[in-house]
Amino acid sequence: MRVPTGILLFLCFFPFVGAGAQPRRTLQDAGPAGRITAVPQGQGEALRLVRAGRTLWQATAQRFEAFRAGAAIPLGGDATAIGITGWTGGAYCCWTLHLFRHGPQGLAHLAALPLGKREPDVIRLGVPIRLADAAFDFWDAPTGRATGLHPTIPFRWTGRALEPDAAAMRRPVAEALGTACADMAAPEGRPPPEQRIDTYADTDAAIAALRARDWTAREGVNPGVEAARVAACLIYAGHAPEAQRLLRAAWPEGTPGLAETERQLAARLACSPFVPAVRAANLPGAPYLAHHCDRRSADQAAVFALGWR
Repeated sequence: MRVPTGILLFLCFFPFVGAGAQPRRTLQDAGPAGRITAVPQGQGEALRLVRAGRTLWQATAQRFEAFRAGAAIPLGGDATAIGITGWTGGAYCCWTLHLFRHGPQGLAHLAALPLGKREPDVIRLGVPIRLADAAFDFWDAPTGRATGLHPTIPFRWTGRALEPDAAAMRRPVAEALGTACADMAAPEGRPPPEQRIDTYADTDAAIAALRARDWTAREGVNPGVEAARVAACLIYAGHAPEAQRLLRAAWPEGTPGLAETERQLAARLACSPFVPAVRAANLPGAPYLAHHCDRRSADQAAVFALGWR
């Protein structure tokens, strides 16, 4: 039975409500160094880091869980962290991974990594940690699980903080057109993300391959969506002018969607929490990177809603 589009949109973008409050739970007890608890709050929970009776940090979500039963997460060198995931509630959305570490003053909140629609059980974390930017999730809804572009950001551990590594983001064009922007999600029973994306030898090969596709197809991944994915990876690899060249050369003349795609790339980038690192990876004045964030902009919408699909 086909589910109406309106219902799909509701499920994708709005959280479920009415779930009963959970009892208070201790997710990490480090004694005098601090304790992390999930406390009922409204229809969800508040996650609190408490030390010596003081709440040092807190966040809210529908539900919090220890990430992989409290297993250590390597940060680099000998440093490790523990993770707590927060879920907003709703179909396919959305998770945040909170990292905590034992520091000189005790247990401390280290970072909040937005996982977007990627379920914690199927993400891959290595060293360095590489994160798919959730600002580009739901690019083309309601296709499948709402196609995302997943440009990636490598992180570095400085000894004090986990931060985007702008230097490591600057990768050769060949890597950006290869597997540099494979998603983090690796569901069991499916090929690894590196085998689920198309790769190209160089920009001209990507342009030729995209132009050869059927731009009138209504099923599957539209060539314009694949062009946007490759362009996003080029931008995150420090090659925004090359991304612009690819989009404008690959898009067949007279085919709608190019202007909308360029506006949407700029709009999503402007509202990404990682846009400072993306700007640092590119040269000053690079295309798509000068916009200001407006979360109410129509260009934040999935492409099917922009009128060209």
